[in-house]
Amino acid sequence: MHNPFETINARLNNLEALTLEALQHLRSAHPTAAEVGGIALAQEVTRLSKPRIYALVSARAIPHSKRGNKLYFNRAELVAWLEEGRRAMAR
Repeated sequence: MHNPFETINARLNNLEALTLEALQHLRSAHPTAAEVGGIALAQEVTRLSKPRIYALVSARAIPHSKRGNKLYFNRAELVAWLEEGRRAMAR
């Protein structure tokens, strides 16, 4: 007698393998021009409000670049900045 759970398990294993492969591919991708952006990128990465980001820029507390009146943020630098602020886990 055929067990339908074997088929489901096989398909789930295949989906897991494909997901892991896709994640590995995404992690190894080279940075692109889309990795640099304006205030919208900073909001997306940090989940902070626009006024809070401007306050952090003014205090030079968040990594950014400025060209004229335009602010630029690098996704990798923002992620590293967020990681620096991570608290140690209690053991």
